Amino acid sequence: MIKAILFDYDDTLVQTRKTRYNTIYKLSEELFKTKITEKEIDAAWGLPAEEFLLKLFGRFSSDIHYLWSIYIEFSKKDLNLPHLNAFDFIDKYKNFVKFGIVTSSSEKVVIRELNELEVDTNLFLQIQTSDHTAVHKPNPNVFEPIFGLLKNKNISKNEIIYIGDSPADYESASRFGFHFLGIAHDDRHLPYFQTGEIPFVRNFLELEDYLIRHYGFV
Repeated sequence: MIKAILFDYDDTLVQTRKTRYNTIYKLSEELFKTKITEKEIDAAWGLPAEEFLLKLFGRFSSDIHYLWSIYIEFSKKDLNLPHLNAFDFIDKYKNFVKFGIVTSSSEKVVIRELNELEVDTNLFLQIQTSDHTAVHKPNPNVFEPIFGLLKNKNISKNEIIYIGDSPADYESASRFGFHFLGIAHDDRHLPYFQTGEIPFVRNFLELEDYLIRHYGFV
């Protein structure tokens, strides 16, 4: 029986890749007078927040506070968008299971975006960001803090499922001992899930159906 559902944030609950690539293109052109490529962003995508910014813009400035300030400034102009039915699903089942988020994004970005989307952060037992751990996905120990909270509520590893969109999500969750379900909103990591015979869904309507059929989720 599933008693807790943990989510990745970027590209699982919200459309960060689509939104933030545009932010990065604008920032690099307007401030640094250069055209950053999609390949360069791909190489940095998924890194912990500060490493991400330094990978992209470290050649222009090593001042992480400056990079944060300009990134936040530009990102406020491009509001992130939720994936269809993502937060409706969480609201529907909030009284039946514990929900949480484990992400490599920074706390200030995630909380700001959830507030902009008018999502009640109290829906989540914990929103664990890159600020909370010294390790990050695909290191399985990234789940230690949030599992500690769930363990205190008598929830064991085999009663927890982690839902994410990337190989790092699968590798960290499965090695830690959680159930895992991929969510492939686009085709980027679809071959990885298919060739590895890793269970996945394409959207939140399929997610709800999968949990009902495979875990007796109600």
